[in-house]
Amino acid sequence: MDKLTTANSYVQRNKHKVNSRPLYHFTPEIGWMNDPNGFIYYKGEYQLYYQCNPYGVVWDDMHWGHATTNDFITWEYKPIAMANDKLFDANGCFSGSAIEKDGKLFVMYTGHIDPNLGFDRDEAQIIEQQCLAYSSDGINFEKYEHNPVISEKDLPEGYKIYDFRDPKVFQIGDLYYCVLAVRNADRRGEIVLYKSSDLYKWSFYTSIYQSKLNDNVMTECPDMFRIDGKDVLIFSIMPCDPMYDGKVQKKTVYVIGQMDFEKGVFQQESQGYLDYSANFYAPQSTEGKDGERVLIGWIPVWYQDEVCKEYGFNGMMSIPRKLSIREGKLLQQPVEDINQNFQHQETYKDVLLNSTDVLQIKSTQAAYLSLNFRSNDETKFQVELNRKEGKASRVIIDGGENTISLDSDYDNCEKITISDCDIVRDKVKLEFYIDRHSVEIFVNSGEKTMTYVSYARDKGTDIQIRGLNKTQIYEITHALLGTRRTL
Repeated sequence: MDKLTTANSYVQRNKHKVNSRPLYHFTPEIGWMNDPNGFIYYKGEYQLYYQCNPYGVVWDDMHWGHATTNDFITWEYKPIAMANDKLFDANGCFSGSAIEKDGKLFVMYTGHIDPNLGFDRDEAQIIEQQCLAYSSDGINFEKYEHNPVISEKDLPEGYKIYDFRDPKVFQIGDLYYCVLAVRNADRRGEIVLYKSSDLYKWSFYTSIYQSKLNDNVMTECPDMFRIDGKDVLIFSIMPCDPMYDGKVQKKTVYVIGQMDFEKGVFQQESQGYLDYSANFYAPQSTEGKDGERVLIGWIPVWYQDEVCKEYGFNGMMSIPRKLSIREGKLLQQPVEDINQNFQHQETYKDVLLNSTDVLQIKSTQAAYLSLNFRSNDETKFQVELNRKEGKASRVIIDGGENTISLDSDYDNCEKITISDCDIVRDKVKLEFYIDRHSVEIFVNSGEKTMTYVSYARDKGTDIQIRGLNKTQIYEITHALLGTRRTL
């Protein structure tokens, strides 16, 4: 039995063991999931491919999983699309992207070769090279017989083949471009650009982003697209060497500017974090069915493997987010399909909270909460989520410090803080998308976002809003998920 058939057979025999899934966030059919790959609207559906290890709840032996959706709530699992079954991807079909050409779906991905599979890193033995596969139905893929299409011979001197990955392909006019993550001779991350006329033959073009020497940062999972008259580069950051683990927080960055494809120059104008936590990583975008730019990211659980063994899965995707630019900032808002599934709405008007006031809200595992309020230097209040027997996840809004922060009694959660939050204004909107294992928070129509995740079994569902100083809230809206995702 070949490796792909073996993987799909294993999934079918064991998928019934999975339990405690989120109610509207996508999870793998079984096992481990990380980066979204090949996220694309193709043949009338959104196709989501993703890094997966069907055999366990930890990173290992990377395959490409596959699912489709029309509304981002109801997903249909498809067979695993690719397994690492060739010499050029012997130790992993790593991250990549998809593009449609002549009615076919082409995927470009990193073929990973490492006899130790990263657990005892020996850079001299590691090769990362870019490979091509294609499909006429999005389900059955044929790998290009002359892979790799970008190999060490196509990498200029001064770059390292052992960290060279995550191709994101897009088309400008008659040419195809590919942004790639790579490590340079100074052992720092760069984002480079390749180009091609046919997807098969590629040439190095230019470097468009370089990590500073003292950043200790590896840039990976890049994406590039154009919206609202601007070019946007997105990438995630991680420690460039094991010695910096814990010193460099894993986050995702956006850079807005103008890309001159004739001169090969990316002129940067502004930048920021896509999310202020380490719980939103490796996002990928696509053009939606109505021409909008839609982004989805991986919500990782870095250190909660034990409870995931009980559930049979590890990893979920974020709410898909519609992107736009306003005043040099990249805004993210959940796609409308998500909002339409919240029902049974209740509204509280003109709530005045003093330092001893508390508003209690009975909720469920999947809910939506929004607060519209006025904030000044004295504003300070707390939203407690997952309340049960004195434990909670607490979000503190502090106008004096101009911050929103979250800490939790569950899973020894590290405090997450959105600084320079721009919440001292007459109208502030704060939205919470609550699911069984996660909370995604959007500030002022997605100017800032924060993601929290916990797989703890003992979380509650009640919500409590507590005044810590005098606070005026114009409107509080609470709604429950009306349509449960079915698989």
